[in-house]
Amino acid sequence: MSSLNLGARVPIRYHLSAYSKDHLWLPAAIWGLFALLVGLDAVGRPDQVGASFIGIVLPLLAGVLACSCVLEDPALELQLAAPRQARRILLERLGMLLAIVTVESLTYQAFLALAGVSMSAYGSLLQRQALWLAPTLAMLGLGSALALGTAQSMTGAMLTGLVWLAQILARSWFINSPWARHLFLFAGFFTPASPYLAATHLCLTGVAGLLMVLAWRALERQERYL
Repeated sequence: MSSLNLGARVPIRYHLSAYSKDHLWLPAAIWGLFALLVGLDAVGRPDQVGASFIGIVLPLLAGVLACSCVLEDPALELQLAAPRQARRILLERLGMLLAIVTVESLTYQAFLALAGVSMSAYGSLLQRQALWLAPTLAMLGLGSALALGTAQSMTGAMLTGLVWLAQILARSWFINSPWARHLFLFAGFFTPASPYLAATHLCLTGVAGLLMVLAWRALERQERYL
């Protein structure tokens, strides 16, 4: 730590060491659980299980883990004291977390292909990437904004989980609403043939950007985290 020049670009290995072990083993453990469900042929529709993992579970993991990826850094005070922009710190941490989720998603899709599970019900290969990427970006933005806004990673994680749960429970309302459908995180899973799906994914990506800007502005108020 003493040799780390915080005014320069922070190496990837530092970000990995700053993450808690939950950021690595929890996604891997859930990956293994969903792979086991498919591998043991324990479900009637393995494609639905696969889509639920990449399109519903991974975004939740991303949102919850985003709540602690900055605030749980034991060297956060040094990071904030260094001449580094808050948005750079935030983007580096969220970028590393997005990379972890991307590996989880792509390797699981490769596993499904090797297992002979067709995901064609959820669109083309490109559409299946939007199935997980759009809600994941939105949840990364939501988790980081709530955690940094409240200055509490646990509070942010609880609120993020409540938003996720509320969307699932109120999915019929979101699907049928002419405007709320564009804020529905799981449209790619529940309505893969919807003509509004592309617009929904674009809207979620825009919301993700807005939430990340709010998180960045919150992180600029450094005195709240010292």
